Amino acid sequence: MKVLIADKLSSAAVSSLEKLGVDVEVRAELTAESLPEAVDGVGILVVRSTKVTAATIEAARELSLIIRAGAGFDTIDLAAACARGIYVANCPGK
Repeated sequence: MKVLIADKLSSAAVSSLEKLGVDVEVRAELTAESLPEAVDGVGILVVRSTKVTAATIEAARELSLIIRAGAGFDTIDLAAACARGIYVANCPGK
């Protein structure tokens, strides 16, 4: 399964995923506007502040989980995710 990290995330977090054999792609330069073009074949999307719009969710045909590395869900179109049966989770910091 491919994981796309569309924001800055610690190298330790990325390394931990890679050690588990996960196919990880880090693209911290992505924006809400460019994200739909980058999600082809992605199963899990990890964001911090990058907005996940309905356009991104519609473009991501294999997406099953969106993780917000932070508190809240205000950057994710929850209605679009729910309509597609995509799970959404957050991971607030300390």
